[in-house]
Amino acid sequence: MMKMLSSVHVCYRWIGLGVFCFMLWGCGEDPRQLFETAQFEEQQHNRAHAQELYEQIIHQHPESEFAEKARQRIEAWKTENPEEGK
Repeated sequence: MMKMLSSVHVCYRWIGLGVFCFMLWGCGEDPRQLFETAQFEEQQHNRAHAQELYEQIIHQHPESEFAEKARQRIEAWKTENPEEGK
């Protein structure tokens, strides 16, 4: 019985490791993926995480078209709610 439980735990560890690796791969540094994720976070009303992602794009990919889009999105928030920009 103990050997079977041990095998199950090892299996779960491998599955967990696989899921973790897949998540890391999915959080790639591609500015398009980051921007799409930021948009999704914004739609989910998670503005704080969206802003982190937009800022990551701006810092890591300053010359990309997505950096400009990220800047525009952050500026739009300031226009929508001027108190947050202070």
